[in-house]
Parts: sequence; structure tokens; C-alpha cells
Amino acid sequence: MRRGVPDPGIPLPRAAAPTIALFFGSLAVWVVATWLALGGNAPFWVTIPLHALVTFTMFTVLHDAIHHAAGRSNWVNELFGRLSVPFVACYASFGMFRFIHIEHHRNTNEDIDTDPDAWTTHGPWWQLPLRWLTIDGRYAVFYIPRLRTRPRAERIETTATVGLSVLVFGGLIATGHGWELALIYLIPQRIGVAVLAWWFDWMPHHGLTDTAQKNRFGATRVRVGMEWLLTPVMLYQNYHLVHHLHPAIPFYRYVQAWRNNEAAYLTRDVPIMTAWGRELTASEYRAWRRLTESFHSDAAADTAGAGHDEFHPLAVAEVRPLTADSVSISFEVPEHLRDRFRFTPGQHLTLRTTVDGAERRRTYSLCTSATSDLVRIAVKRIEGGAVSTYLTQRLAAGDVLEVLAPTGRFVLDPAAAKGRHHVGIVAGSGITPVISMLSTTLSVHEDSRFTLLYGNRTAESTMFRDELEMLARHFEGRLRIVHFRSADPGPEPAGPYERVVSGRIDAEQLTALFDANLSPRDVDGWFLCGPQELVDDTRALLVDQAVPRREIHVELFHAAPAHAGEHGVASTISATVGGRTSAVDSDGHESVLEALLRGGLDAPYACMGGACGTCRAKLVRGSAEMEVDYALSHDERAAGYVLTCQARPTTERVELDYDA
Repeated sequence: MRRGVPDPGIPLPRAAAPTIALFFGSLAVWVVATWLALGGNAPFWVTIPLHALVTFTMFTVLHDAIHHAAGRSNWVNELFGRLSVPFVACYASFGMFRFIHIEHHRNTNEDIDTDPDAWTTHGPWWQLPLRWLTIDGRYAVFYIPRLRTRPRAERIETTATVGLSVLVFGGLIATGHGWELALIYLIPQRIGVAVLAWWFDWMPHHGLTDTAQKNRFGATRVRVGMEWLLTPVMLYQNYHLVHHLHPAIPFYRYVQAWRNNEAAYLTRDVPIMTAWGRELTASEYRAWRRLTESFHSDAAADTAGAGHDEFHPLAVAEVRPLTADSVSISFEVPEHLRDRFRFTPGQHLTLRTTVDGAERRRTYSLCTSATSDLVRIAVKRIEGGAVSTYLTQRLAAGDVLEVLAPTGRFVLDPAAAKGRHHVGIVAGSGITPVISMLSTTLSVHEDSRFTLLYGNRTAESTMFRDELEMLARHFEGRLRIVHFRSADPGPEPAGPYERVVSGRIDAEQLTALFDANLSPRDVDGWFLCGPQELVDDTRALLVDQAVPRREIHVELFHAAPAHAGEHGVASTISATVGGRTSAVDSDGHESVLEALLRGGLDAPYACMGGACGTCRAKLVRGSAEMEVDYALSHDERAAGYVLTCQARPTTERVELDYDA
């Protein structure tokens, strides 16, 4: 740390080659655009943008030179600074630009008379474009009263520059070349100045109250997202915060400096905004970055592996009622387990607790955005359910539960959700994994959409009703919700993005909806979660509507019991869990999982009903038959995976690998 700012670890080159190359490239564009304009070889709507582009790119050269970032040698900065000024504002001097811009750095976000660039962020919204267009006029108002205090050489240079500009402009107009002056310089330069004021001043500084004197880490922001486009187009000014913290770094090194010191910046809660204007906290940024850049599909598919992890004791932070028979439960996750409990939307937690003297395991979906640090599940009480009754009626903040790290294959990969439209069809507590999916994807990608079809008996029995209403308002049409209420439709939602339909979600209701305003052809993925009848009927309807099976994703919280048919055969079952292989003999009347647990093997499991998939293992040798296999995909069955809680051996020797 140097003067409270992290060392960027970037040495200044003798001459910043990209900055100098930008100057000569901009000069070449200006020459070509001017030749096209004067020769009538291109229309003005082609040449004006080219000349405006030169104003913008030449300012980056000037900007680096002002901060002595164009090279270690002083003459490099003085030379290229003065050479670039005429393409930005020929009526100003290099010394004038340098003084005004350094005053902005010294007094960032101060009042309009102290920070010359504050002109671009003050005033009502409708004035802002006019202020951006006139920023150089405001510079003149700021500079003229201070002119007499400036060094003599700077005063002479500034006066001579202004005088020469007046003579040249007047001469061109007097000789009948005013139109060429306007097309080649005045109009493009005004456009370029407005874009500079917008991108260099308003975007990184608007809405921030911290000043450079108060907190230099909070006086400007970075803008993340769409960096493949914004970084080259904005010439790295989407990382304007880095420039204010390390002004002597050339523009093309801003991203590298951010990466070198990202952790240090985040500990200071620097302002961060997405490309579309959503503010992010440091923790939201970490999760956002992980989801949008560091996320890989193999991590999303890692479902059984997490089940082999050890249980972690987590304290309950809050138990909050959702409906008369459901609660949300938030956990306090220690810092050293934060990364272990990062999750993909749709995944669940497996809880282990002792109720009425017996060890019980249950799985509950994570029901918050994966961009936050909040680890939260929701539990709905099941009649006669020992664990759900304990969690909804007796659990309190401060109690400790044993919890496995997130797992599950019913997931929506945020990295693949950009620009896509997904539909969730859920009933009751089936909302829990889907509310995580929709809140995450809509937050991460501003061009994604989500439609939720949500079935309940009444408005009062609807889990997350208030939260869904808030999300629908927040995402302003990108989230649309249709509530199906079988007992009492209740009042219509207040917002325009929710509506109520009487009755259950069934094939007739869905067909009518498809015919009206939800075409299956416009949907990129379907997520079904709820009772088995709803899931089976909806999946069959979608297949009839020619929806590819790979786009239909299913999760059951409770699988209906199946008739077992013939029992398995006596067998020796061996299984590998966490790199350790154990064997046990079975008479074939019990499931493979029951046999392994009886033999002392710590095999992963949760629901014991074939719905969650926690007990999935690969059949390496032998064969086994399953009673139900709702949690397996077609590809998993073909690859030899079985649900051990539902499988019975049909050969005398069976080998399984939970680690596969």
C-alpha cells in the first residue's frame, strides 16, 4: 500500500506505445475523413461520425499526456499532449486542459464551482445532454477568473491559442468556407465533446456523494458487464475508478490494475455498477463475476460430488414466516465456508438433524439470488412430517443444523441465460428453486426474460407472494407472473406484470395460455417443479407441443410410491465414496442404499424417495433395477447411473461408484 492506495504493480514504459499508436491512427482517420468531406467522396453522415470519433480518441491521448502516462520522458507527454489538443478543442491550450483536469481530480464530486466536471452531473435530467454539449464553455467560466494566477508561460500559450483560433475561424468564414468548417470540425467536435462528458464524467461520477478529499475509493466507479464491447469502445473508461486511484497508468492498463488489486478495492466497498445501471455491492460483484465469467458447465453439473462433502454445522440466522405453514430459514455461513456454499440457481441443501431420537435427512432448495451472500432455504410443513414440523414450528435463530454444501442438477446456468426466455411452471413449495433461478438470471443479464406460472390454493397460501410482487415491479416487464388459484382467486395483483387465473394448472389451462400469449416456440427452457401429477402432465403436454426434451427440466419434491415388482437377488455390493471402497452382503430385499448404510458406509442420500438425486451413483459392474427414477435424465440412465435409494441388485455382484 502506498498512501493508502494499493500499488498497481504496473511500471510506466519509456513511451506508451498504444497511446502513441492511438494518436497516429486517429490522425490517419482525420486525414481520410477530411479528404472524403472536401472531395465530396462521402456523405456528411459518414464523415461527421469519423471526425467525432477522432475528437474522442485524441482526448484519450491528451488525457494520458496530462497525467504523464504517455511515457516516462517528459518531452513525450508535452509533445503528444500539444499535438492532440487541436483535434479536441483547438481554442484551448495544453496547459489550460492540464490545470482544469487536475482540479477535477483534486476536487472530485465537490460543488460545481470547485470541481469543473461537476457541471455534467448537476441539474435536472432533461438538462444533462445540454450540459454535456457545453462542458468546454463551463471550463472557460471556471478558468478565466483563475487565469491571472496561472504561470506566465501558460497564460501566453492560452492567449495565443485562443487568438489564433479566432483568426482561423474568422478567415475560413470570411472566405466562404464556413460550411466546410462546420462539417469537418465544429459539428463533429461538438458531438465528440458531448460523448466525452457523458462517458468520462457523468457515467463514472453521477449519484456519488463521496469526494476525493473524503474517500477517494468512493468518488468514482467501475462499470462491469458487456466488457467485450464497452472496454474497447470506451477506451477502458468503464474502469474509470482505476484511473482516479492510479492516474499515472496508461489507459490500456486499467483492467490489469483492477485485476491486480481487485481484492483490495473490494474491501473498500468501491462503487460498482453493471453495464445497464444496476449498483452492486462488493459481495454481489464477487458472485456476479463468478457467475458470468468464472462459471463452467461442469461446475453446474457437479451434483453427486457435493454430497460426498462433510456436514458443516451452521447457525440459523433467521426463521421468517412466509405463510401459515411455511417459513424461510437463513444461515450464518463462516467466512472460510463462503466459497463452499456458493451455489447455482436451483440447487438445494441437505440438512441432517435428530428429531424424536432419530437421525433425519431432508433436502430443501436454496431460494435466493446466487448473486448475494445470503444462504436461505424455505420449508413447507407436511402433514405428519417430523422434520418439516420441527423446522417450521420449533426451530429458532441461534439453533445449529448440520448442512451439506449445495448440490443438485435441477439448475439454470446463469452463464447460458443471456438473452433467453425461460418459463417456470410450479405449484406450492415448487417455487423455492425457481425463485432463485429467476432472480439470478434477471439480475445478471438485463436482456433475459422469465415467465412464472405459479399454482396455489389462495393468495394467503402463496409462498414469497410479496417478494415476487417486488421482483415483478423491479424488472419492469422482464418478469411476468400468472397466478393460478384453485380455491379463492383473491384480489388482482396491483402491478401490471402479474395476473390471476382461477383454477389449477392443468393441460387445458396451459393450452389456452399457449394459444393466447405464450408460444412454446419463443421459450428457451422450461423448469417444472411441484407434485408428480403436475410435472408429468405438463411434460407430456410440452412434448406434444414439439418442445425438445432437452429443454424441459424437472424436479419432484415428493415422488409417488411405485410398486416394486420382483425383489432383487442376494448380492455382494461394493461402493466407492470419497475414494474409499467398502463392501456389504445383501439379501436383495432392501435397496442398495439401505444395505450400504447398514454396512456402515457413509453414502450420500436425502429424500429416500427417488426425487432429489442425492444418492446417484454409477453402476460399474452388475445390474440393478429401480422402482422409480424421476431424478435421472435419459442421458444419465444411458450412462449407467442409478438412484441407490430405489435400486435393488439383480446380479450376484454389484459395484457402484458415487465419485464418478
